Amino acid sequence: MKRLVFLIPVIFIISCSTVFPPSREVRPYRVPETRRPPKQKTVEPAVGNVFNASFNDVWSATLDGLKWMKWAPAFTDELEGTIRLKEAYVYRNSGKLLRIYNWPPSQETAQSNIDDYLLKVSDYNPGFNLGRPVFTQESMIVRLGGLSESKVKVDIDYEIRPYFTSIGFTDAVKSSGYIESLLLERIRENLSGRPQARR
Repeated sequence: MKRLVFLIPVIFIISCSTVFPPSREVRPYRVPETRRPPKQKTVEPAVGNVFNASFNDVWSATLDGLKWMKWAPAFTDELEGTIRLKEAYVYRNSGKLLRIYNWPPSQETAQSNIDDYLLKVSDYNPGFNLGRPVFTQESMIVRLGGLSESKVKVDIDYEIRPYFTSIGFTDAVKSSGYIESLLLERIRENLSGRPQARR
């Protein structure tokens, strides 16, 4: 009787087990890669960014162009060819666009509307109901790289973050290339000694 008690579960297990035909090849599971948003690249402006001049001449012309734009450098490193501009805020006061380096006064920005400015300098879409754009926070890094003794490439990384009445700051919007083109035109004028045709 004791043997029967042990034999019944063994018979049950054997009868329940089945032989599966060989299945197809088992492959290891690959974890899907998480997609990161693409890093914002510098926009290639309409004006060429390679100049037929020495590095020192292009460096001086770039600093003069930034002075003409009324945007002060915060840091310059001529050996690395880097010019980092002060973080600026652009808003409208009494119909004039102003670029300042401190947080804009609330009494002046209460009436500010920079919708037209944003449309000009960025790929801003006013279709979303984000409120009224009051001012922008802007930063720019200019990098000069010598391609040869008489050729210098100027790369401009310009970032714009609009501030809206309803939600505050948004993510950086893509540049339209307008500001970059203005600076490159000014550099070209400074190097050639004569003004370029305006668009």
